[in-house]
Amino acid sequence: MTLRYIVRAAGVVTLGVTAAAGAQVPTTPGAVSGTPTPPTDDIVVNGLRDLDLNDPEAPVTHRTMGTNRTGYSANASNGIFAMSERFARCAVTPELNAKPAARDALRRALDGPINGAGQRFWQGRFVGLRSTCAQDPQLARLHGLAAIDGKHYDPSYYDRGAMYLRALQIFAPGLTMTRAQTADPVVQRRFDAREIPLARYRLPVDRRYFEIAVCLVRMQPELSLRLVRTQRADLIGKLEASIVGGGLVCVGRAKKVYFDPAQFRMYVADAVYRWAVAIKGTDSLVPAP
Repeated sequence: MTLRYIVRAAGVVTLGVTAAAGAQVPTTPGAVSGTPTPPTDDIVVNGLRDLDLNDPEAPVTHRTMGTNRTGYSANASNGIFAMSERFARCAVTPELNAKPAARDALRRALDGPINGAGQRFWQGRFVGLRSTCAQDPQLARLHGLAAIDGKHYDPSYYDRGAMYLRALQIFAPGLTMTRAQTADPVVQRRFDAREIPLARYRLPVDRRYFEIAVCLVRMQPELSLRLVRTQRADLIGKLEASIVGGGLVCVGRAKKVYFDPAQFRMYVADAVYRWAVAIKGTDSLVPAP
């Protein structure tokens, strides 16, 4: 007997989990970063297990990644994220150091209270300032959207995810993350002190998906960083499956985990960015104007 746990947000984000009966997806009351895991002196070998995504017994398979059970269409979602990524690759560059207004807008968009009026304004402002990088420059200037999809998804979520992804690539190219760092109580306290206030305006499902991503990155920081950095489509699915497989506690030790690969990657990028800020003990990875 199984219990299906589905998180759904009006076509914005969906994460489905089929868990054993009675299993609970862990929550983090009073703390976004989750239960501390003490660092160990174990020798850690970084590698990627040879996963068979066709194995029907695995928690993550080709079927659970991009199935219709995770939303309207994984292909449509991937297309929207591709538009957002194209924008971010053009808009978020080292040349922003010479464009203080755009750099300040990006910093406020990434480091403000998510979904708050100010954060939404600055995200749209950044897209407008860099509108020539968008697929539809007029739409970008008028509505602050780089990606386009008016029916099933809110493109602003995809724009935000792509901006986190690109910010990590541009402003933290030498970043390293280890489980010892994400398990460090000092780092976790810094994380919670910053992120709990910043998460107060997140919509319920946005917050739930974010908390799961935070937990997964805490459990699998090296693989999460690889997922953020890779441009190889053949590696993305394997990395996502490995991250979930090594962090099943974050999804209630589910037997099957259904998710949209594009949405998964953008939420992992969001969480990696925030763990990086906590590890560095700074307010932002984006240089101040």
